[in-house]
Amino acid sequence: MWTLVREHLVVKIALVLLVTLSLGFAIPAAINAHLQLEEMRRSGHAAAQSVAQGLAAGVRTAMLSGNGITARSMIRDARGRLSTAEVHIYAPTGEEVFGEIPPPPPTSELPSHVQEALGGQVPTPPDAATTVLPIPNEPRCQRCHPEGTMRGVLTLGTGGATVSLDGEDEALDVLGTVTTSAFVQIMTAEHEDDLDAYFTELAEQVEGIRGVSVLGPDGELAFGAESPVAATELQRLIEGGRNTTLTSGGRTVRVRPLANDPQCHACHEAKDRWRGALLTITDPLPRPRSTLVGTTDVSLRHVMLAGLGRLIARFLDEVAATGAVTSLSLYDGEGRLYRDAFAHPTPSAAVAAALDPSGTGDAHGDLQADDARFVFVTALANDAECQQCHGNDYPVRGAIEVVIDTSDAASSRRRLVVTGIGFAVLTIGLTIVLLYLGLRTLVVRPVATMGDVADRVGQGQLDMRVPVRSQDEIGRLAHRLNLMIEEIRKKLELSKFVSKATMGTVDAAKSGIQRQGERTKLTVLFSDVRGFTAFSETVEPEEVVQMLNRYLEAQAEVVEEHGGDIDKFVGDELMATFRGPDMEARALACAVRMVEVVERINDALPEGVPRLQIGVGINMGEMVLGAMGARNRMDFTVIGDAVNLGARLCSAAEPGQVLMTTAVRVAAGNPEGVRFEPLPPLRAKGKREPIEVFGVRPGVDATRSGHSGGAAHS
Repeated sequence: MWTLVREHLVVKIALVLLVTLSLGFAIPAAINAHLQLEEMRRSGHAAAQSVAQGLAAGVRTAMLSGNGITARSMIRDARGRLSTAEVHIYAPTGEEVFGEIPPPPPTSELPSHVQEALGGQVPTPPDAATTVLPIPNEPRCQRCHPEGTMRGVLTLGTGGATVSLDGEDEALDVLGTVTTSAFVQIMTAEHEDDLDAYFTELAEQVEGIRGVSVLGPDGELAFGAESPVAATELQRLIEGGRNTTLTSGGRTVRVRPLANDPQCHACHEAKDRWRGALLTITDPLPRPRSTLVGTTDVSLRHVMLAGLGRLIARFLDEVAATGAVTSLSLYDGEGRLYRDAFAHPTPSAAVAAALDPSGTGDAHGDLQADDARFVFVTALANDAECQQCHGNDYPVRGAIEVVIDTSDAASSRRRLVVTGIGFAVLTIGLTIVLLYLGLRTLVVRPVATMGDVADRVGQGQLDMRVPVRSQDEIGRLAHRLNLMIEEIRKKLELSKFVSKATMGTVDAAKSGIQRQGERTKLTVLFSDVRGFTAFSETVEPEEVVQMLNRYLEAQAEVVEEHGGDIDKFVGDELMATFRGPDMEARALACAVRMVEVVERINDALPEGVPRLQIGVGINMGEMVLGAMGARNRMDFTVIGDAVNLGARLCSAAEPGQVLMTTAVRVAAGNPEGVRFEPLPPLRAKGKREPIEVFGVRPGVDATRSGHSGGAAHS
């Protein structure tokens, strides 16, 4: 048993858990508390939903009666009696209606033109395309607004509008839309007695308008100024259903047929397509923008006299929808923003889902904020009886949201739960402490030690080892980590003795390295130290090695800088290969640089110390690249006639000289800073014909422009 515990970490953790959980009955206590909490939550949810559904049904009934004032009063009464409930009504556009009136904002927070207008000053418009219209509290307004000298401020901007007022028909259509909207809102509020006064005021106060008439479907006058067009002609135009411009007595008459929408069916037969027409009688409009502003101002005042806030909002929205207006906002007499026709409210997700025309509109209740609030949302369907006031623009006419504060019930549940699960919390806390202590000793500390060793190995300290203190999984992992570090150290040291090509082949090999080669086109460079044999006979062996390493290391760095790969060192000789684009040019630049570096080493040596020189040979061509040798001892290198010729060139090079074949000369091009010298043909061992060679020395090549595939001429 003790051996099992000592060698297996899982057994140790299981033993700690067994001891801890044996101390109490945490799980049964937690399950019991959870069941009690769920039962209380279900009861509270059902009670809250019953209250919410009752409020929603009452508000819905009041609104279906067609009396918005009754609905507002009921909502206000519900808010006052139910201190834990909130009731919100939303329009189809997502804005809240019948909401609590907020306190007036500080004057300093109002736009400057609103401050000036409410203060009785002449307002300064924000820009040239915006008009500011103060709305005074006239005697006819004081039956609803008994206090204050101002009812509000209207701002209307037309800059950059999508609908231009330059054309006569376009301007008349916009004016007709504004007038028609006001007419519909006044009729909806059952204030048709005010229509004649409204039309008269338009003709008296708005520049260019000489009269507005509303005709029945038979062409006979219903409201407004006398029509200058015969009733039979008007009846024909109404039945045609298109806006038409006529000229009569030097004035323009725009005939706008009025569709028999659902909200008109209280007075008009539902079977009729048209309920009449609205005529706008005008003189030429020298300033259409001014006419639009005046029409909106007069129309808004008469819509406001209807006494229903939603009609005001709908009127402003329909003016904005003409496209001739780019900004339209209304502030009340105390500086509150009553309506911004271009604002887009963002309701909650539940309200948005209820207002979604593609949704089902089903009632939805949900607990939020840790059971502190119960939110119930249901859509108000735009039934046939509702369309007499709301029209048929939307499939729903709004939504009701009831929010009930359930924080007291939630607090009571929490207190009960805290009492019931206290013992479970104590047991869990004890479990955590014991687990922490056990895992810290058995797992955390050993793993942290391994992590520290891994970090140090990553920094290059390959002499680090992880102490092995157990024989379980952690101990075996530490032992394997030590073996891995040792293997990394060996591989790193061995990589210094082989070329990059060798390391790349080993890394890419999925199985053992095969003794085989492949033909490839490479450039080979040989560098040999001149006079090294004589030098080594007169100097101590340790100094010979030190001096040789200095020269070879300097040359190796140059090879690395030019993208070459050191194949091997053979005594005082260096062999490197170049592959890829511009390999000949890079090998040539490398050779010239190697000669310069050796000269710098010689220049830095003290007086009396022997100087060494190097000779370099370069050749290119097809070679065999691969692993060669015995099964247990191979060398990854290149062989072939091109390699042998490169070695012959190195042997023939004088101290400080670079020799190359014609093929290298042609492929290397004409680099700056070197001078090519055609040399006598070289007789190389194994070659029947002499080899044409070139010497390279630092300097300016005067014959680069005259080179043409063969030896250069200086």
